Amino acid sequence: MRRKIPNTFVLMESTRYDIKFLKVASVTLVLLYLVIIAGSIVRATGSGMGCPDWPKCFGYYIPPTNPAQIEFQESHAYKKSMMIIVKDTLWLSKADFTSAKKFDYSNWEKYPVHNYAKFFVMQTWVEYVNRLIGAVNAFALLALLLVALLRIKNDRITFFVLVAGMCVMAFVIWLGAVVVHTNLAPQKITFHMLSSLALLGVVIFSHTRVSVLANKLVKSSVGKNIHFLLTAALLLTILQIVFGTQVRQQIDVINLDSGGLMRETWISKLNRIYLVHQLTAMIVVFLNGYLFFKLKRIVNDSTTKILVYGILLVILLEYALGVFIHNFSIPAFSQPIHLILALLLFGIQFGLLQRTTRKILI
Repeated sequence: MRRKIPNTFVLMESTRYDIKFLKVASVTLVLLYLVIIAGSIVRATGSGMGCPDWPKCFGYYIPPTNPAQIEFQESHAYKKSMMIIVKDTLWLSKADFTSAKKFDYSNWEKYPVHNYAKFFVMQTWVEYVNRLIGAVNAFALLALLLVALLRIKNDRITFFVLVAGMCVMAFVIWLGAVVVHTNLAPQKITFHMLSSLALLGVVIFSHTRVSVLANKLVKSSVGKNIHFLLTAALLLTILQIVFGTQVRQQIDVINLDSGGLMRETWISKLNRIYLVHQLTAMIVVFLNGYLFFKLKRIVNDSTTKILVYGILLVILLEYALGVFIHNFSIPAFSQPIHLILALLLFGIQFGLLQRTTRKILI
């Protein structure tokens, strides 16, 4: 006869894995925001093509630090797939070989994916660090999935949500390669950012769900109306982020056409989507302000209350920065901060939605 395991032992094991899960989930969430910050810096500094190939960078696992490394050198041992720039053209080595005194076209082929052929040390390393943080984040999400597998008997939903998250991560990685191969096509950059948004939702949902199951969190009862407004505020923030990416795409085109000059004229060249973005921003401010004053009286959990005050802080900073961008000709440094604040607002709103319930507890 098989010996029956006491329920107390199962509970102890479940609690142990729950605590591990929450720790890994917290690290993964921080890394996700670091990836988003790094990606924003990449875009603000124009470093997206700092590495013209993927996943390597100029054919190296550790990118070059000196322009001489991507210039033709005689008697140099080149490995297959290494890149150099000759006559404003990117060349790819066909195989391992040692170069002669002169450039021999038979050893090289023009890079077939795109014709971008520039090298700037700072841009290359900004893009490389962005990829590095992304890789670390992918391993963190995989570790989170493995911990979820250890507790799958007690919580299948979290495991399968994270499986979906890994599929999103795979899509983000694939799309990252597509973005490079298409020389930063604007629409693909927008999808890349929205995919990252979905990953934030997966990790926040998983962290909150396990916190509740492990008795680390008791949801706050806010009623149907407030819960509905929280949902509406979250959807409005997502919509506002989409509007913002459309505005940013227009700015990228205007920037390219003007050669980075006459920034004071850029806003006047934007179409009606910018006006919609401004009007929606005012609705976002008023709705989130109303939610703050309502929630601060209802919520009892200390961590959840921090998120409530976070709404007020982030929304005020975001709106103030938007006014600053409008009146001071879209300074380059302000654009990534504007996006990061929007994604912080999304994270706070989604976290509050998960930490509250529409049911009235008696």
